Amino acid sequence: MTLTNHMLTGAVLGKFLPWPVAVPLAFISHFVLDASPHFWLKTGAEHPKNRIIIGAVVAIDIISAVIISIWLITSGHISQFYIGLVAYSPDLPWIYRFAIKEKFGKLQPSKGNRFIQFHMNIQKYERPWGIFVEVLYGATMFMILLRI
Repeated sequence: MTLTNHMLTGAVLGKFLPWPVAVPLAFISHFVLDASPHFWLKTGAEHPKNRIIIGAVVAIDIISAVIISIWLITSGHISQFYIGLVAYSPDLPWIYRFAIKEKFGKLQPSKGNRFIQFHMNIQKYERPWGIFVEVLYGATMFMILLRI
């Protein structure tokens, strides 16, 4: 799932649940979302066309997450912002792994610990058509966050 969808899920949980309950549920929600169908191009990701598509999706995702974060903070919903960060937090090691594998190219990231392996293994439903699932899910979470 995208950064935006993880953060929106955490923010929605933070809106409806008290802090001590929302934090662990936001962390767990990350894995539930990652085990559901979502976007990625596993095969042919090295192809220039696919790299452009992935780059565009990542850029849109980061921009959306920053805008939502600024909106949450400036509108006084800082706890929802923090819970959104908790929901995203399991992906932080991927930033490091991506930098090693993609940017430095020849260095293969290590297999990782059990947590990393678990996180990799649940990503079974990454598909190109998952972008539609992500957009629909994100729009729904955003509407819930806005309306209630």
